[in-house]
Amino acid sequence: MNDVYKDTAYRSDAIPALPPGGHPDMDRVFQRLPWGYHQNPVVPNTMEVQLAYAGLFEGESDVEDGYPWGEAVFSVSKGFLSGLQGVLYVVYMCAALVFYISLIGVFFLILSVAINKPGTENFIKLFNDIKYFYLIVLVLYFGGKYCRLLLAYLTDKRQRANPTGLYRREGLVRIKEGKTVFEAPFIEFDAYLVHTPSGRGGRYFNLVLQHRYSKYQLWMKGLLTNAMNQKEVYAYWDMVQQFMDVSGPLPDVPIFEPFRARDPVTAAHDERIGRDPFKWRKVTRESWRKNHEQRWQNRLRETNLHRPCILDAHIQGRGLPLPEETQGALLA
Repeated sequence: MNDVYKDTAYRSDAIPALPPGGHPDMDRVFQRLPWGYHQNPVVPNTMEVQLAYAGLFEGESDVEDGYPWGEAVFSVSKGFLSGLQGVLYVVYMCAALVFYISLIGVFFLILSVAINKPGTENFIKLFNDIKYFYLIVLVLYFGGKYCRLLLAYLTDKRQRANPTGLYRREGLVRIKEGKTVFEAPFIEFDAYLVHTPSGRGGRYFNLVLQHRYSKYQLWMKGLLTNAMNQKEVYAYWDMVQQFMDVSGPLPDVPIFEPFRARDPVTAAHDERIGRDPFKWRKVTRESWRKNHEQRWQNRLRETNLHRPCILDAHIQGRGLPLPEETQGALLA
C-alpha cells in the first residue's frame, strides 16, 4: 500500500508544521473555510450529475474510462469534449427511454391490426410505417453510447495535456496557466467560500483554493457551479478533503463509487463494512428525487458549520508561534 501513496500524500492524522503565510486581502472579503471533520460530503444539488456519471460505469471493465473523476485524480478543467460527452450520454438515455415507451404504442397498433385488419400485408405495412422511427432511435442510442466512449478516450488524452486538478495519491494540486504548470502540496492551500452577484438580488457561492504562499488559485467549478446555498460549498469542501485524505477512504458519493476497489485504503474499508459496490449505481435520478433528496437536504441544513480548523494548529502565526527572528549583537 505504501507504494501507491507518495510521502507527500495528505494525511489528516499526520499534518507537518507549516511556515507562516496567507492572503489578508482575501480574508477581509471572503470566508476562509475550516479544515477537517468530513461531516457531510454529499452535495445534494450535484447528485443527479453524479448519478449520471456513475451510471456510465456499468461493470468493472468500464472503470478504465474514468474522466474527469477517478480514484487518483479529481480533475477541475472542463472543455468542449467533456460537455459533448455529457450531451451524448443524455441522447443515449433519452433514446432508450423513447424506445421503451414506444413499445406500448406498438403493442396497441399490432393488437388493432390483428383485430380489425388481420393479414400478412397489413402487418408488413405497419412494419414499413414504423421502421424509420426505430431506425432513428437505434442510431441515436448506439451513436450516443459508443461515441461517448470514443470521446471519453479523446478527453482522457486531452486531460493529460491539461493536468489541472487534485491528485490524491501524491497529495498535490496542479494548476496549468498558459504553458506553465504550478504544483504545490494540498495542505499549502486555503479554501475560501467566494460569492458573486446572481443578477437577481442574491449571490452565487463557490469554492476557491488559494495557495497560501503565492498568487496561484484554483476555482473548484468542476462539479459545483454557482450554488445558491452556502452549506453546499461546505459539503463540497468536505468531499474534496476526504478525496485527498489517504488516511481514510474515498468519500461515499456516486462519482467515486466505480473506482473504490482500485484505491487500497477504500477497498479495505469497504470490505470491512461489507459495502455494496453498486450502492449508488442502483439509485436512479428519479429514485433520488423521490426517496433520498429531501433527507439529504435536511441533513445538510442541520449540519453544524461552526467548527475549529485542524490545519491552523500546524501553521506558524495561526496555531503555532512564529519563529524568533535572528537578532545581531552590538559590539563595542
